[in-house]
Amino acid sequence: MSPHRRTTGLQSHVPEPEAGLPLTHWARWTPPALTGLALAVDLPTPGALSGDVLLALSAMTAACLYALPLVVVMAVLNSAAGLLLLLASHLESDGGHAVVDFFALLVLAWASVPLCLLRLSLYRRLQGARRAAEYAQRAVLPPVRAWLGRTWIAVRYEAASHAAAVGGDLYAAEPTAYGVRLLIGDVRGKGPDAIPAVAALVGSFREAAHHTETLPLLARHLDEAVTRHIADLAAVRAGSGEGGGGAGGDSSGEQFITAAVAELPPGAGEVRLVSRGHCPAFLATGEGVRPWEPADPGLPLGLGDLDPGPWEYEARPFVPGDLLLMCTDGLLEARDADGAFFSPEEGLRACWRQGPPTVVETLAELVHRHAGGVLADDLALIAVTVSPTGPPPPPGTTTGDEGDGGR
Repeated sequence: MSPHRRTTGLQSHVPEPEAGLPLTHWARWTPPALTGLALAVDLPTPGALSGDVLLALSAMTAACLYALPLVVVMAVLNSAAGLLLLLASHLESDGGHAVVDFFALLVLAWASVPLCLLRLSLYRRLQGARRAAEYAQRAVLPPVRAWLGRTWIAVRYEAASHAAAVGGDLYAAEPTAYGVRLLIGDVRGKGPDAIPAVAALVGSFREAAHHTETLPLLARHLDEAVTRHIADLAAVRAGSGEGGGGAGGDSSGEQFITAAVAELPPGAGEVRLVSRGHCPAFLATGEGVRPWEPADPGLPLGLGDLDPGPWEYEARPFVPGDLLLMCTDGLLEARDADGAFFSPEEGLRACWRQGPPTVVETLAELVHRHAGGVLADDLALIAVTVSPTGPPPPPGTTTGDEGDGGR
């Protein structure tokens, strides 16, 4: 990822070709291979083996795989192959039945054209629905600017549900008068049902981060926002007759969001962290890579009434060039085929000096490799560092400072 990129966050779905999903080499050649096989089987064995079934299968397979022009080409090719077989052997060996079979083949071959049109129409409607859902989800988790003053941030997000770009994990970053403030969290539950809780917490953070003086007070404010959201959602569902359910779509009645809030105060040379039941962060410095296990991880947001406090933050030295990684348990609880958990320290140790974008991309690649390419839980990563000089200028310019209240 280029250091000139000015936003980071949710990645767009890669547009799929009009004909459908990308085809492997063998699948692309399946329809013509079936046509060739039909000729190879039928012509040497007149009256014994018929290739009409393979020709019909070739046309139907093309309707499932190809764009419309290629489907028409295959319909013409299969019709011509059927006519060749009819004249070469079928008429002599089967007479009138061969003519009936040939016209049935023509019907099936050319039925592939409306079937292809129907598939493409349904595909376009599906893509339209996916785009609308993605736009709505991007409103919930908007992109984060890569540079907030001299603070360089990169975010990586992947939802476990293939039906959504956003699941139960969340992130946010805001440049404030108190420094750059970061939020990462994990709603109990995953998938689209968790999105209302994500929206409630992120919206509350983006507003309160600018008006709440201390990090513990900000965490308290977020806890109250989550508690209100859970109560309001429960009241709505009770009034509509729906059973159970709250943030994240869980039906147990115990709703919460694990979260961590960090702050990089300007000129302080430290990073502050309040953890509310969240998994550890990681600090990469000249002394090495160390997990940051809070002494008091606290209770998740939404359960603050059970923890009257006082809530305090922890602080660690953080100088320009150091890197903070905040993650969700989609990273730390990913398992390999033997059931072993993923450990990010080694990968982080190898790449943290290359900057936040490299860190989040490398760790995402490593955890996918560790889990065999399938993540069982949503994944969110935030990597942040402070540059001594600030952002590089955009290509073609000589200056490019975006200082706007960040570090």
